[in-house]
Amino acid sequence: MSRLLSLSFFVLGALAQGTSPSYDYIIAGAGPAGIIVAERLAEAGVSVLLLERGNASTYASGGRSLVPWNNTLTQYDVPGVRHYIKNSFADKSEYCTDTPGNAGCILGGGTMVNQLAYIPPQNVDFDDKWPVGWKWTDVASAAERVHSLNPGSTNPSADGAHYDQTSYNAFANFFSAQGYTSVDAISEPNSKHDVYSHAPYNVKNGLVAGPVMTYLPMAQAMSNFKLQLHTKVIRAVRNGSTVTGVEVEVDGQRQIISLNNGGRVILASGVFSTPRILFNSGIGPNEQLQIVAGSKATTNVTLPASSDWINLPVGQGIKDHIIVTLNFNTTESVDFLDTSYFIKPSSNITDPYSHGNGILTQGYQRFTFWTSNTTSDGSVRYFQGTCYASGQNYVSMKLYLTHGLTSSGALGITAAGNTVYTVDPYLNTAEDKYAIASFIDNLLVQTRKADSTLIYSGPSTDTGASLSKVYTGGSHWVATAKMGTDDGRVNNGTSVVDLNLKVYGTDNLFVVDASMHPDLPTGNLQATVQVAAEAAAVKILALPKQQSLSSSSSSSSSATSSISTSSSSTSQLSSVSTTSGMSTQLSSSASSTLVTLTTSASTSSTSSSTSSTSSTNTAQPTNPTCPKSDGTTFTAKSGAVFLVECYVDRVGHDIAYVDVPTNRIADCVNKCDALPGCVDISMSGTACYMKGVVGEKIVNSKYIRGARRIS
Repeated sequence: MSRLLSLSFFVLGALAQGTSPSYDYIIAGAGPAGIIVAERLAEAGVSVLLLERGNASTYASGGRSLVPWNNTLTQYDVPGVRHYIKNSFADKSEYCTDTPGNAGCILGGGTMVNQLAYIPPQNVDFDDKWPVGWKWTDVASAAERVHSLNPGSTNPSADGAHYDQTSYNAFANFFSAQGYTSVDAISEPNSKHDVYSHAPYNVKNGLVAGPVMTYLPMAQAMSNFKLQLHTKVIRAVRNGSTVTGVEVEVDGQRQIISLNNGGRVILASGVFSTPRILFNSGIGPNEQLQIVAGSKATTNVTLPASSDWINLPVGQGIKDHIIVTLNFNTTESVDFLDTSYFIKPSSNITDPYSHGNGILTQGYQRFTFWTSNTTSDGSVRYFQGTCYASGQNYVSMKLYLTHGLTSSGALGITAAGNTVYTVDPYLNTAEDKYAIASFIDNLLVQTRKADSTLIYSGPSTDTGASLSKVYTGGSHWVATAKMGTDDGRVNNGTSVVDLNLKVYGTDNLFVVDASMHPDLPTGNLQATVQVAAEAAAVKILALPKQQSLSSSSSSSSSATSSISTSSSSTSQLSSVSTTSGMSTQLSSSASSTLVTLTTSASTSSTSSSTSSTSSTNTAQPTNPTCPKSDGTTFTAKSGAVFLVECYVDRVGHDIAYVDVPTNRIADCVNKCDALPGCVDISMSGTACYMKGVVGEKIVNSKYIRGARRIS
């Protein structure tokens, strides 16, 4: 069957001159955490402003850094070109220039600059060092919500095939001989000892996935949500312990954006930039605040009076994975595809991709393995290997030391306002040095055997100790504003935010990005960030309601009911078009999925905020509305009868998604009626989700309108 998807471009608000409106929530940073939390808060009915300093990224979000072979795909859309964006494309604006690492300053943050590895966290990632209330059993439902929208894939090509697999085969043969077993890293997240998998990618429907694709459209459909790009948050404006707004910079000009009385500011600018905002807000170690205070002539940052400084260990204890790269010759044939193969692909590569198939649906890496060792200090340390071809019959392994490492460092700020390492966070404990050196030594023994299918390419004098001296960071930083119960203001406490993510010493300032994570996960960070953000939204919404929030929140649903478990962004990509008529076919061969990306000025939700209790009205309105038509029936054009269910969603089973500019339930129902197999719809704003099965009922927020076929 054929599906039709029409996605609207997002309205990218420009900062107004003069008096700005105020908001219930201001979120600094539209990376994965910021987008997820913003969407979930907006569902609850409060007014939300999401600020991002960078540009739009994907084509659907308004980005226009196009690949040279397609005028409706950007360099951030195509999985197969991700490895090359830093060195092979003209636009390099996606990277921050004022941080010590390659942080993403772009809509989507790190999800738009990383290498697409998408590794759902195993239970122990939360159970080991996250505090009570944040253990795996506490966040499992959040993980389910993330997975329903953003599942990741070890097999992203729509035809079910894996492409360019000679390097995978070489590594699989070697590790199988070492006793490792094959798993699926997406569906078996707790298998992390002596296992390997096809590389898991953050890819969906042939495109780079992540919250820009999966959460932001839902937020953008709500009139109480606003996204504002090209807006750098400088500081939170404080009156003692209360934050009243944020100071931002747009085109070199400074402006204050105010909170509504009782509102909240949420920092989600990333593990480097969230600390800078805190430092500039008079929150952090005194020595860092003194640097900010002494740099006013350069940075034009105004700190609160020193009596209002909050001495917290911001930046202290930063952690990152460590990577040592190892290279091997192979005894079996391994193909190597050079850069031009991906950035200037021939038609035999782009034609399959137009149907969601082929090598461009995959990231760069082909094979990933995990294992663990118990070290002399009694702790378990985990290892990950990300593997790929780096030459003809020549392969490379990025060996990570991950969960369980104990090395950490510190982050500070310069007189120019840049964040820098004041203590390097890498391999500064004896146990970490021994763990990675001994693992490499064991690997060298195996790959120096005469019958090994992988042959270490370096000199025979190399050892684990010598090789581990040449390392890089994993770019998976955490813990610069750590969450915990030991308040960092007293008794040498190590925590910056409490278990509800509120900054100690403040009334209404929160941190939700990886800065607050107290520990590193076993795999790459992005899936864990999304899970923690989903859980963070629940925590914040469960706090006592602010007494003076704007009227938009007065009828909002509770934290429990406002978080949907529906997988309502599961549509497939197939055709990308613009209003000028340019079109590239991208249909899935498995289901002939059709998706059209169209430009529109804006989308908004106009559904009523009054909850409905009626279930007995049987009139048949020509245009059902909520809550008035709840429980009534509507007859579609074919004569099929649908029961209107206001504020009700049903779990999963999406078969298509279409934009309904009229925002009418009747039009969404008629779209469903015309689609073979469709028996249920859910509307969120103008987004119409069509389902092939009437799933389990969920009472959702006031923005959801449903209808199911009854005859």
